[in-house]
Amino acid sequence: MKRRSLYLVMFLLILVLPGLKSQNLFVDAAGERIQVFTDRTLYISGEKVHFSALIFSGKDHNSINFSRVLYCELITPDGNKIAGAKYLLQNSSGQGCFKIPEETISGIYYLKLYTRFMRNAGTDEYKFIMLKIINPLKTEVLSGKDVFDTAGFATNKRNVFAGNLSMMIKSGKKTFAPREEIRLIVNGDTGKSSPSGLCLSVIPESSFQDSFFPVKHPPDDANNSLYFPETRGISLSGKLIGKESGKPVANAKINLSIIGDKDIMVVLTDSAGRFFFALPDYHSSLDIFLCADDLPDVKPEILIDNDFCSRPVSLSSPVFALSEVEMKIAYKLAVNFRITSLFRADSLSADSLAEEHKISFYGKPSEILVMDKYIDLPSIGEYFTELPGLGKLRKVNGKKQFRFYTDQDEMLLYDPLLLVDWVAVNDIEKILGMSPREIERIELINSLYVKGNNTYGGIICFVSKKNDFAGIDLPSSGTFVHYQFLEECTENIPLVPASAHLPDSRNTVYWNPAVHTDDNGTAGISFTTPDTPGRYSILLRGITPTGEVVLTEEKIVVTAE
Repeated sequence: MKRRSLYLVMFLLILVLPGLKSQNLFVDAAGERIQVFTDRTLYISGEKVHFSALIFSGKDHNSINFSRVLYCELITPDGNKIAGAKYLLQNSSGQGCFKIPEETISGIYYLKLYTRFMRNAGTDEYKFIMLKIINPLKTEVLSGKDVFDTAGFATNKRNVFAGNLSMMIKSGKKTFAPREEIRLIVNGDTGKSSPSGLCLSVIPESSFQDSFFPVKHPPDDANNSLYFPETRGISLSGKLIGKESGKPVANAKINLSIIGDKDIMVVLTDSAGRFFFALPDYHSSLDIFLCADDLPDVKPEILIDNDFCSRPVSLSSPVFALSEVEMKIAYKLAVNFRITSLFRADSLSADSLAEEHKISFYGKPSEILVMDKYIDLPSIGEYFTELPGLGKLRKVNGKKQFRFYTDQDEMLLYDPLLLVDWVAVNDIEKILGMSPREIERIELINSLYVKGNNTYGGIICFVSKKNDFAGIDLPSSGTFVHYQFLEECTENIPLVPASAHLPDSRNTVYWNPAVHTDDNGTAGISFTTPDTPGRYSILLRGITPTGEVVLTEEKIVVTAE
C-alpha cells in the first residue's frame, strides 16, 4: 500500500511539474512598451540618476503579465556600454537609482532602458534618455559627430500635453529662504483620462531638458534567440550544444549553483537545446556555476545568453556644449556633489544572500558525518565501506555508484544527488579522489528527493573545510559566470537637512517617483529648501493611457538669506 501511494504521488508530480518552467513561457505580453522619467538630465560623474518606470502595452492596458525586471544601461551614442544594472518591477512599475561611474568623461550619453521580452522586437521600442554628464576632474570630452550642438536644447524641447489634460502645482509663494519648508498641493486628476505614473522632482533650473533628437536605426543583427517575459523575476538562459558537432543537445539535465547559496537548480533542455532558469531576487553580483550531466558520446558545451542587449544602436551624437546658464548650473552641481561626498556617511553593504537562503535547500539532513569524530581513513570511499548507516559504494557494469539501502525499494531506481559545497558533481571518480582531510562533514538525505522535474535516490553533500570544493576540479562541461543580479537603490534623497551643523547640498532637492493622490486626485507634499541659492524647477510628469508624456512646471527661487 505504501509503495502504491508513492507511485501515485510520483505520477502526479510527472504530470504537474513539467509546467513549472523557469518562466511562464506562454504569456500574452505582446506589444510591451516602457516609459521612464529621470529626476534630471544634467549630472556630475559619480552621481546617481533617480528614475521611475512604467510598463504598459499598446494592445491590452489591463494586462498583468508584464515583465518584472527592468534593464538599464548607460551607453555612448554609438551604443558602447559604460555600465548596466537590473531593477525589480512591481505591478508593472518600479523605481531605482543608477550610479554614473566616476571615471565617465564629460559628454552626451544615453540611458537605454528595456525589458528582456522587448529584445524579441529589436530596439525600436526601447527607451533612450539623453543625458549631459560633466566630469570636472577630467579634461577629456566624448566627441560628437552631428552638426548641431546641445547648447540649443531649448529649440528641440518637446513637452507633450495630451488633449485637455492639465496638472496643477500650488506652492503658495515663489520665493523661499534656505531650509524653509515648502508645502505643495499637487493635482493630477482631470477626469477619465487622468495620467498614471505621476512623479515629481524639484531640481535646479536648466538641469532638465525634455529634448528630442532623431534616432538612427542601423541594420539589425539577425536574432535567433527567443526571449520570454520575466514574469517571475530575473532569469538566466542559454543553450547546450555538443562541442565537436555544434548541434543542440535536447532533453539534457543542466545544474545551476549560486556560490555561497546552499541550493541548486535543475532544468532540462528543450528540443532546441535551450534552457531557462528563474533566479532568486538577490542583489549585487554573485558567482554562478552551471554544468551538464554526463552524456554518452557527447562532450557538452554550455553557451550563456548575454543578459544585457548587445544589438547595435546608433543614436544622435550632438557636439557636447554647455550654454552660459548650464555652465553656472554645472559648477553648482559639481560643488554640491563634492560637499555631499565629503559628508556622506558610508554604509556597510548588506549581505546579498538573505538569511533564509543560508539554510540548505534540503533542510535538516537525515544524518551528518563529522569527519573529525572518526579516525582518518585513506580515502572517501572507505568511509562508505566501513561505517554503518551511510550510503554504500557499489560497482555496476564496471562503473562505481553510490546507493542508499532502505525499506524504500524505489531508492534503487534513482541515482543520489552528489554535491560538493552545494555544487552538483556527477563525476564520482573526482569525488572519490578528494582527500578526507579536506572535508569537514558529509550530510545525507536517505529518502527519495524531488527537485524540480527530477527525482533522486537521496542526497550526499560533501562540505569542505575551506569552502573550496576540497580542491577538486569541477566538471569540464561546466562554466563559471559572474552574474549581475538586481540593483538596490541605497540612497534616499532627504526631505529635510540631516543636521543643523552639516551643509545641505542636495542637487536634486526632492524626488518622488510615485506620487499617490487621494480620490480627488490631490496630494500634499512638503520638504525643505537646500542651502544653495538659485532658481529651481518643480516638475510634475505623468503618462497617458496611450503612453504620452504629460508635463507641467513651476518655478521657485531660493534666496541667499
